[in-house]
Amino acid sequence: MVNRRILLLSVGLVALLAVVNATVFTYRWLTGTVYVYGGPETAAVHGCVGFYSTADQRGLEGYLPEVGTNYNASVLGTSATIEVTPGDIVCLIPSTGNNKLYESISALFNVTVGSWYIQDFYGFGYYAESETAPDSVYVYLRVESTNMSLVATNATLIVFRNTTTGWEFVASLDLLNAGEMTSAISLPVNSSLRLDLYIDASATGTGAFKVGFYVTPEAGETPTPP
Repeated sequence: MVNRRILLLSVGLVALLAVVNATVFTYRWLTGTVYVYGGPETAAVHGCVGFYSTADQRGLEGYLPEVGTNYNASVLGTSATIEVTPGDIVCLIPSTGNNKLYESISALFNVTVGSWYIQDFYGFGYYAESETAPDSVYVYLRVESTNMSLVATNATLIVFRNTTTGWEFVASLDLLNAGEMTSAISLPVNSSLRLDLYIDASATGTGAFKVGFYVTPEAGETPTPP
C-alpha cells in the first residue's frame, strides 16, 4: 500500500511538469476594412502630390509651374535620350480635367564616361483646389537603395523649388549613400520641385538607385523608414 501511493504521487508530478513546460498561446486579433471612395479626380479637391512634366502635358501652365523641360531630351552628341516613364496616376488637374500627377517615375539616363549635368528632367508638385487643404506640405527625400558606385564616383540629385523670382536650390542628395535623407523641404500649395542630376561617370556598366519621397502636412514630422 505504501509503494502504490508513492507511484501515484510520482505520476501526478510528471503530468504537472508537462503542463508547465508546454507552449501556450493567447489569441487576439485585428480586422480591417479599406474603403477606396474615389479615383484620381477626387484627390485634387483635398490636395495631392506627385510627379509631372509640362513637356509631356499641356494645359498645366495655369495650375503648376513649368518644369520637366528636358523630359526625353537627347544626350549631347548621341542619338540616346533621357527616358522617363511615369507610374500610376494619383491626381487629375483640375479635378474635371485631364492633366496628371503620377505616383512614381522610372528614369533612364544614357551617358558616356565623363561628367554630366542633366537639368530639369522632371518635376514634383503639390496641387489642391480646396481652401481647407494645407498651405504647405513637407517633403523628405531618402536614398532607399543604390549601386551607383559601380559606375560613378559622384552621383547627386539636386532639388530646386520655384519662387516668384525663379528656381532656388533647396537640397541635394548623395545617390552613392544608401539611407541618406534630406531635411524637410517646404512645398507651398500649387508649387513644385525641379529635379536635376549630376553624375561623374567613371566606368561603363549599369548603376541604379531608388529615391523615396516622403510627404507630410505636419511641420516637424520626420519619417522613420526601416
